[in-house]
Amino acid sequence: MKSNIKKSVGVLTMHRVINYGSFLQAYATQKIVTDLGFKCEIIDYVFPNEWHYTHGLNKNKNLKKFISDNIYKLGLIKSHRKRKHINNAIKKYLHLSPIYRNPTQITNTPPNYDIYITGSDQTWNTKHTRGDTTFLLSFAPNNSKKISFSASIAGDSLDDVYRDNFQKYLRKYDAISIRDSNGNKVIEEMINRPAEITLDPTLILDHNSWATFASYGTPRFQESNYIVFYLITHSFDPTPYIYELLKKLQEKVGLKVYSFTKIPEQFNIDYINCSDICIEHFIQLFKNASFVVTSSFHGTAFSANFGIPMYSVVDDINNRDDRQASLLSKLGISNCLVPVGTIFENIDPTYNFEEEQAKLSFMREESIRYLIKNLV
Repeated sequence: MKSNIKKSVGVLTMHRVINYGSFLQAYATQKIVTDLGFKCEIIDYVFPNEWHYTHGLNKNKNLKKFISDNIYKLGLIKSHRKRKHINNAIKKYLHLSPIYRNPTQITNTPPNYDIYITGSDQTWNTKHTRGDTTFLLSFAPNNSKKISFSASIAGDSLDDVYRDNFQKYLRKYDAISIRDSNGNKVIEEMINRPAEITLDPTLILDHNSWATFASYGTPRFQESNYIVFYLITHSFDPTPYIYELLKKLQEKVGLKVYSFTKIPEQFNIDYINCSDICIEHFIQLFKNASFVVTSSFHGTAFSANFGIPMYSVVDDINNRDDRQASLLSKLGISNCLVPVGTIFENIDPTYNFEEEQAKLSFMREESIRYLIKNLV
């Protein structure tokens, strides 16, 4: 007789970072695993925590930050409102384990699941994790099933100081998938077996699923005919080029801009600052955009999912961090990849929606197949 008891799955990711993409990839992973028939929980490991700061991760220790940490719930300024919205979404949408505030705590009293997953997001990017082996599931019991799902190294190499621990713990994984092509070489060199390449979870949920999610919020961005500007600078800084690019696009198409960051006045761009919108409105905004200008991986991913013409700005076409290039190449829309310095007139951000979506659908099926094969 077949058992009706669902296997439990614990997902270790970066769900508490105050970033729209970080939350959305965690939500998507949870939904995908749950929809496959498993009981899924996000392991509530706080990242970053004091361990990361003591191991070299930059921490802005000043009075302004101290005050912000204590009054952000009042929502007095845009950054506080964004933080409040994301924290509210975490409480509303994520199924969380008990909280773990440092590596020692999770190692001494680890959560118990049938299966442990690392990923997605930059869970293996040592620039951020500082080699924290929690993200390599070092806390999980030795006899437990461990897989990675679209984890990202965000590069084509690994510092020697981290190599021994990566080799030690990756060899204990039953299956490994990563999000970006360059990382495959790193994995194979360390453990003598390649990783599979799977989609970021936000792309495994199709645009109809995200449209449903967007409808959970009050209607706000229902009109079209606007440009979304989503600048992220933690991997590289594309300014001032990306501002100049945005200005030329606005002059060409005559559309208003919704921006997630303040744009310097010197570029004379007519825009609305939307950096404090809630998660549901973030999806609404991308869903109905006419163009997207972004340096963000998830900005690129949501543009591709909704079939929006985009300018996905990268540092260099052969950059070690190939997250955007890897995705757009597989979708056959590398013309949307814009290395810093590219002449505006040489960029064509449009593409055949049906062909792009067909490729995305195939990749989606392959990624789901990986999960089904390795979760049973």
